[in-house]
Amino acid sequence: MKQTDYVVATPADREEVVDFANYVFSQAHRPHDFKTLLPKAYADHLPELGAKHYLAKQEGRIRALVADRMIDMRLLDDTLRVGCVGTVSVHPYSRSEGHMMRLMTMMLEDARAEGLDLLMLGGIRQRYNYFGFEQAGWMYRFGIEEPAVRHALADVDTGNVRFSELTEDNPAEVDFACALAARLPVAGARPRDRFLDIMHSWHSGCRLIRVDGEMAGYVMGGDDEIALLNEDDLPRVIKALFTQDKPDRLSLACGAHETRRIAILADICSHRAMGSAEMINVLNWPRVLAALLKLKAGFLALEDGAFTLAIGDAPSITIRVSGGAPSVAEEGLAPDLSLTHLQAQRKLFGLEAFALGSAYKNWFPLPFSVSPADTF
Repeated sequence: MKQTDYVVATPADREEVVDFANYVFSQAHRPHDFKTLLPKAYADHLPELGAKHYLAKQEGRIRALVADRMIDMRLLDDTLRVGCVGTVSVHPYSRSEGHMMRLMTMMLEDARAEGLDLLMLGGIRQRYNYFGFEQAGWMYRFGIEEPAVRHALADVDTGNVRFSELTEDNPAEVDFACALAARLPVAGARPRDRFLDIMHSWHSGCRLIRVDGEMAGYVMGGDDEIALLNEDDLPRVIKALFTQDKPDRLSLACGAHETRRIAILADICSHRAMGSAEMINVLNWPRVLAALLKLKAGFLALEDGAFTLAIGDAPSITIRVSGGAPSVAEEGLAPDLSLTHLQAQRKLFGLEAFALGSAYKNWFPLPFSVSPADTF
């Protein structure tokens, strides 16, 4: 095998990185153009690539790559540093040469060194279990079809609901949508100068919603993310989407913290299901547990108690809930339960905890959820 160099991409690699990703994904699936597919990472107008890229090079040519787009993820008043992993690709002539193992290991070492709290990605579960990733969290998914609209929303008036594409031709509308996104209780940071790139990734598009002539919210894609100033406008907006877009169905995903939205959609949906969010790899257990327990305490009264957990070779973590308020600290206590890294992610985040019983009281599974806008 030829000499391989494992390096971090520089600005000089930019065009080759995009060309390589386009080639590999087009060969494996369908034609891809990453500049238009993922402008938040690859748009021409960005001063540099919107993610850190790890490359395997042979004779100066890329043979494999992994990217990590780092974001600040807000959970109520806490912020986690999250790495969104994507564009995982190997040249079809260079598979089975061990490049992905080297690049993923390199990326993980960097993520720990840079103080990231959490990594997340989408992909084949067993493939990424090797690198410490596991399916996590839960999201409610509500399917809405035309009969549900015709019957459940028969008396809902949509005459004053309008949609218009968000563009910089109307900067005040983009300002409004960006400010509304910043008010979401769980979301990644979406800076104003990057907002449209983020919201238009994955060919989603993003439209302003006006109700009775006033700016009332936005919808990303057909149904990927709907944000509203007044949640009670949701039935009108859903009916208007059916009336104006004429989709076969809408599928709305909700995090467990979105209790008002869950109640509205439960009344009108055709189908409902529960599923995992993304695959995650927890790098900083105390910070992640503290933020997500606080989020859960916002919609569920946590039972008081104390519980000490050992995860892998890391120092034991003691979780306490007093008066419904959680805290997490390394107190050096003997563990009540010892788990491997993957076992901990399954036990503390996995949907099976609903059936098998949580590790302790009603604290788990933890309510991790993520919008498509905040994935890679």
